[in-house]
Amino acid sequence: MFNYIIISFAVLCFAAQFVFTKCYEGAVKQTLITTLVMLVVTSFFGMTLYLFIGGFRIHFSPISFIWAVLLAIVMIPYYTVGIKVISLGSLAIYSMFMMLGGMLVPFFYGIIFLHEEITVCKILGTLFMSLFIVLQAVWTDDSDEKNRVRNKYMFFALCLIIFILNGSTGVIAKAHQMSSRAIDEISFTIIACGLNFIFSLVLLVIVLLKNIKEKIIEAKAVLRIRPIIIMALIGMSAHTGNFLHLKVASNVPASVQFPLVSGGVILISAIASALIFKEKNSFKEWLSVIGAFLSTVLFAF
Repeated sequence: MFNYIIISFAVLCFAAQFVFTKCYEGAVKQTLITTLVMLVVTSFFGMTLYLFIGGFRIHFSPISFIWAVLLAIVMIPYYTVGIKVISLGSLAIYSMFMMLGGMLVPFFYGIIFLHEEITVCKILGTLFMSLFIVLQAVWTDDSDEKNRVRNKYMFFALCLIIFILNGSTGVIAKAHQMSSRAIDEISFTIIACGLNFIFSLVLLVIVLLKNIKEKIIEAKAVLRIRPIIIMALIGMSAHTGNFLHLKVASNVPASVQFPLVSGGVILISAIASALIFKEKNSFKEWLSVIGAFLSTVLFAF
């Protein structure tokens, strides 16, 4: 029961991350510079937070370092593409694709590589979920403006990339926790955040060196009170959610843990997008979201 309480808190953290990322996209103009600045700030915040929580003690193992490097490499395009997706379409649909990727990819990983049990309900859940993903793309209305057709296809192409990237982060986290030489969750989070900070900072410097005056002005525009607060909230919610996710990874089967998280985040994000951002999703879009959520319930059986 305690593991499922932790999963519930992780769901709330991930849903909050989506909301704060949407707020950040609305507060600044979405560019590579603003995204890299956000990654630098949120990674530094996460690293500092967990250094404090862990009493400034870090454990190390080569295998954990390798998994942390892979996770940091994946997180850069994950956030870069994610902010672009949010600027093109619905938060509810973005979160649905993102979390379904975070569920289905680790699910197949658990079945194929960890030999976890596969049941009729899990097969049905997979089929229903795949159906709702396809229906969501088909049902989206692009008749408002001529350029919406192009944006629609770009939006769903980027959603598919997010689907794969978020699934990859789940596989990396699960694979690390299943390793006999894995370090504790706090140390792994610190190392992953530190590497993400370094990689993002190096990329930011490289980008700034091209047309340096203009790019520095663009970077400084992000470093205002409101964007900084939002970035801190993104870092706190994202890294807390990831920490809680890691905490239960070795105790709960991947084919159960990831569907539960995904289903909860899909539903809460859809509700948040309607209440906070006043997104007017159509009846068909709500049907896809609710259908995807209900499909995740099947994975628990």
